[in-house]
Amino acid sequence: MLPTRRLGLFVVALVLLSFAPSVQAQAPTAPGVEIDCEEKQPELDVHPLNDPVVEITCTVKNPSSFQESISVEKEWDGLEVDMMLEEDTFDLGPDEEEDFKVTFTGQTRLPADLSYDFTLVASVTNVGMLDWPEALSSNASVSGDLNIATFGMVDLDISDKSTRTMSEGDEVKISFQFQNNGNADDKIRVSITNAAELEAAGFTFSDGTFVAEDVTEGGVSTVRELSVRAPSEVLADERLQITFQAQSENDAQAPVSESSISIQLEAGNTAGGLGGGLEEVDKDTLVMYGSIGAAVLFGLIFVVALAKTIRRRANAQPMYVPPVDLDDESEEDEIDELDLSDLDDLFPDDEDDDLDDVFADL
Repeated sequence: MLPTRRLGLFVVALVLLSFAPSVQAQAPTAPGVEIDCEEKQPELDVHPLNDPVVEITCTVKNPSSFQESISVEKEWDGLEVDMMLEEDTFDLGPDEEEDFKVTFTGQTRLPADLSYDFTLVASVTNVGMLDWPEALSSNASVSGDLNIATFGMVDLDISDKSTRTMSEGDEVKISFQFQNNGNADDKIRVSITNAAELEAAGFTFSDGTFVAEDVTEGGVSTVRELSVRAPSEVLADERLQITFQAQSENDAQAPVSESSISIQLEAGNTAGGLGGGLEEVDKDTLVMYGSIGAAVLFGLIFVVALAKTIRRRANAQPMYVPPVDLDDESEEDEIDELDLSDLDDLFPDDEDDDLDDVFADL
């Protein structure tokens, strides 16, 4: 009987208050509460490079004509994510409202398919100086869903990054794989970012300039390849770079993964018999080769001049053939008596003139 009597007295007091003199022309509003949140579908960014925290702002309001004390409680069952209220009790006058923050904190790399329901329940606990009985409790609630934001993260792997040496019209195939390190299945695209520059230099791409493949979360693509064909005419040796870039289609803001390979173009053999990289011979080597060539040429000229001189002498004088003595003793005596000064007769004084004439003829 006592609780019922107290409840009756409270209702009577409330009715008397409603008939009290008031400056307001309209009738008093019964105790009550309202609650709302500006964002009912927040997303938690769980990218490894970011802090997995998201805040939303909620508002609690006293729409009655009385001073109220209001309590807010959360209904939350998230395991990987915590939900915290900046404040959970409020004292509000008639028609007053107050904002408060709700913070969700989680872990990085949570899967994008996770989602958690949340509810905030606001209840009137006091009206003026009186405790508001549960039998007459006025409640309000707001609900929403916390979602995990999708992020993309890719890793491009080219196992063979060695320099490709190419001649005119050569074609090479460059193989690679790419990994999905994001938190959802993703379609990853790999393209040659400087394709326009290479095409302007005469390169062609028979397989196109990009590939794309759906890769599961945490998975790796199949081995893919793109073909690169050298220009049909290469006038000079040149070194270029070909750049590959992998990008997530789930997340346009995700960092790309790049890798470059050097291409060494070799000029065609346009120098005839002097080919084989003559342009790479240094200056000292050329000087040495020139000196050797000049010496050989001078030697040939000297031999030709000497031969002509000897031939002219032979034509100008009959050859003297000494008689042959079969006597061995006489032959030995003649050898002993041989005077080397006789060799001077082979080159008379006018031989210098003959040599001059030969060189003049050359």
